[in-house]
Amino acid sequence: MTEQEKKAKKEAAAREKAEAKAKKAEEKKLKAEAKKELQEEKKNETKNTSDWKKNIVTIVLVVLAVAALIGVAVLKFAPAKLPGGTAQNPEAGPLTTELSSVVLSKKITKIPLMPTDIPTISYTADAAGNIVYYEWNGKEYVEIEPTGNMDYTLTLSGQKIAVHIPYIERDGVLTGFGLFTADQNQENVYIYNFIMFKVQNLPEAFKKDGYCLLLMHTDKTKAYTLDPVWEQGFILNRSNGEMQDFLNDRSQMVSQDGGIRRAQYKITERALQSDSANLLFCSSRDNEPDAEGVRRTDVYKKDGRKDVMVLQDVLDDYVKPLSNDSFAFMRKAEDGFYTAEFKNGEEQKLYSFKRPLGAGYLRSGDYLLDKEDGKIYTTYNTNVIETKGFRLNPQVFAVSPKEKHVVMAGTSANAFDYYIYIYNADSEQFLSFKDENYAPHYNLRFIDEKTATYYAMKLDGYENVVVDVSRIK
Repeated sequence: MTEQEKKAKKEAAAREKAEAKAKKAEEKKLKAEAKKELQEEKKNETKNTSDWKKNIVTIVLVVLAVAALIGVAVLKFAPAKLPGGTAQNPEAGPLTTELSSVVLSKKITKIPLMPTDIPTISYTADAAGNIVYYEWNGKEYVEIEPTGNMDYTLTLSGQKIAVHIPYIERDGVLTGFGLFTADQNQENVYIYNFIMFKVQNLPEAFKKDGYCLLLMHTDKTKAYTLDPVWEQGFILNRSNGEMQDFLNDRSQMVSQDGGIRRAQYKITERALQSDSANLLFCSSRDNEPDAEGVRRTDVYKKDGRKDVMVLQDVLDDYVKPLSNDSFAFMRKAEDGFYTAEFKNGEEQKLYSFKRPLGAGYLRSGDYLLDKEDGKIYTTYNTNVIETKGFRLNPQVFAVSPKEKHVVMAGTSANAFDYYIYIYNADSEQFLSFKDENYAPHYNLRFIDEKTATYYAMKLDGYENVVVDVSRIK
């Protein structure tokens, strides 16, 4: 467990303890008020029936307030009426503002579940390099055996590193992960202490039978990211383990420790989805750090064995291939940033944003969430999803594959009040659910159009939660 995770775990425990204490005190106060109302009602027993009914209404309201404090989500986050509907789980009870009414599964693991290229399958990877796969069957995550294993030796910086990758292969989709860490004590490996590996199908323009793509990165702070930036790629012969460089000829500069330069190649999953042989990637190879210590990032394309610069100065290592070798990107501006399309050697702005990315907007894949008004912008066109009932300080969000549902997780005005917000873009119905786990939520993503998942830290590990968004009709 990293220091950041330990700190988050400690903070979560402190928040739970403080919230429990505050909740108990407030409950005691409200119960006292209810008792006082009952005493007042007894004193006025001789009053007429109309006055008696008014007192009863007052008592009911106080009791409801106590109930709300004990477990019911804050009412101001709910719409005028609760949307109805049938859950994926036919045994589910009525829809309420309690998170339990949409939760399909909660699973505690020592390591958080991470996605693969097959949406229903996730994996965990520990420091010893053990990879375990789990499949979502509609009700729970079930451990499954890999289709097979790949065991090869990769030479990096003159050092031979053993690579063990259990993989899943279904319906033409290959996905598999491996992990090297210093804890494995591999002989004569000194420069590297962390390498994440992934195997997958080669991009469409490079496919050939018996071969796959092997990706790697060395940034252990990004071990649990949904949007990894790979630092190198190899074309792997699956029958004999021979490898050839996918992007370069090994002439790239090395870092001060003798390892590969992380800034030389920045390869993203979305760029690898391109059908073009002119594969796009980002690089900061020739750029010096600015006053804030940040290197400018440029866009390159693979042109045979050459790397050709296409566009300078993009934001967040973001580049999305579009049709006919055009692509979308983001760029920092004096008063914020903007999205744009690069086509036929020219750029065309799509949207300008007056606050910086991060402080004013969150990015999740190809979507940008305005943290002030809840609007969601698409990065590669001018589409906007205008959410309703947005009253949240969002920390993470996700949009379903067909853009029908939006899920957000974040806090209210009270930092100890954590909520899951679900919005149906077709019906414009929404509902917010109070989550009793006050630790930060991570890796919010969709398994399919009806199901979303995330994880949050708890004292006994990571709580992986699956929610049924289809209940919001």
